Amino acid sequence: MEYSTKNAINLQDILNEKQLDHILSKTAKPGAKILSYDIKSVTTDIGGFLGNYFKLTLQVQEDSVKKIHLFIKTLPINNQPKTDMIRQNNFNTREVLTYKLFEEMDDNEDTNPWRPKAYIYNENMLVMADLSVEGYKSYPITKYFDKNHVMVTATSVARLHAAFANYATKKTLSDGKPYDFLEEYGHLMNEPVFINPQWSRVAAKLTYNFLNEFSANFENYSVNLEERLIDLYFKAYNDLKDYRDTLNVIIHKDLWFNNILFHYSGDVATNAILLDYQCMRFAPPAFDIMLLLHLTTTKSFRECHESEVLRHYYSVFSELLDDDTKRRLAGLHYNLDHFLFWCEKARLHGMMYTAGAFPIILMESVQAQKNFDDPETLKDLLEIDRSVPVIDHARENNIYRNKLLDLFEEIVESYA
Repeated sequence: MEYSTKNAINLQDILNEKQLDHILSKTAKPGAKILSYDIKSVTTDIGGFLGNYFKLTLQVQEDSVKKIHLFIKTLPINNQPKTDMIRQNNFNTREVLTYKLFEEMDDNEDTNPWRPKAYIYNENMLVMADLSVEGYKSYPITKYFDKNHVMVTATSVARLHAAFANYATKKTLSDGKPYDFLEEYGHLMNEPVFINPQWSRVAAKLTYNFLNEFSANFENYSVNLEERLIDLYFKAYNDLKDYRDTLNVIIHKDLWFNNILFHYSGDVATNAILLDYQCMRFAPPAFDIMLLLHLTTTKSFRECHESEVLRHYYSVFSELLDDDTKRRLAGLHYNLDHFLFWCEKARLHGMMYTAGAFPIILMESVQAQKNFDDPETLKDLLEIDRSVPVIDHARENNIYRNKLLDLFEEIVESYA
């Protein structure tokens, strides 16, 4: 079917007729017809690393004419090395699984949802409502979250974890045996790129070279600093796993600025929606909340407010548990003290994962595309050394440099 359009991008190259009919069945009245569409790429605005992004507006004839606003994420276009990395690490497969689980969780409609609702999700594509039309906004990556944004996000993270904990309990009761998530999906939880020692070596080399270039304290650091950093990265990446005799849930594992959208009343954030579940893992909930704190806040914020944030999260989480789940968690001795114990165990992972991700995800989108969207150089940057583009960009961008320097120096002060 042909639709009216002025676009250079052809809709049929992204969505086929069956998929469009499915979207209409979820968003419009029976018999609705597409009159025209407008589609544009927004990859450069979003700076995403694990996909290409489009905004699509469908003009549809129902009883009257209305517009349907959609957001589409696809596999990277014309970048086979990046596509290969996504597939090898099950990134899109895990996101598909996450949306499947969301549907099975029987999560009710909510005026303040913690997750988006997907109309299509498969290993090649995700289609959902364009939340920006509903007033949701991302937070500037040049800043850090304030207390309001952290608390609102922690609430949504608690809702995610509680929804899965209740789901696992229902599965246990219905199956008549303890629900074993990993028995069914464990093969998807591996991330070869992170557990590969070479990834730790590359991250450590960048951290070392960056400190050598910018840190006034470098001369005071250990002579075997780079080797110590390799050990820290490797331990931190391998710390993230399921553990026996404690609570494990699906965790988001990538709670940085671009993966969280906020709704506001005036200047006050009132709700947070968690996006992009490609990095989803199965682990103790503490790993998510410590990742959130390190990916979005400063050391001084954590020193002042971390305890309050953790207790707020646990309060929301506990209130959302059903009675059967509360009894199950009591059998695991999972209480506030146990949660705080795991937060401390997860701190290294939160810090080192952030240190590995920040040089890429905080880079200005134009520069990031230049460095990380070239199929000819991507493999070397990921697997050999990415110090040069990161240090070059840090020389030109003070905010980028200072964010990385503060984090890297904190790692050395805390662990190395």
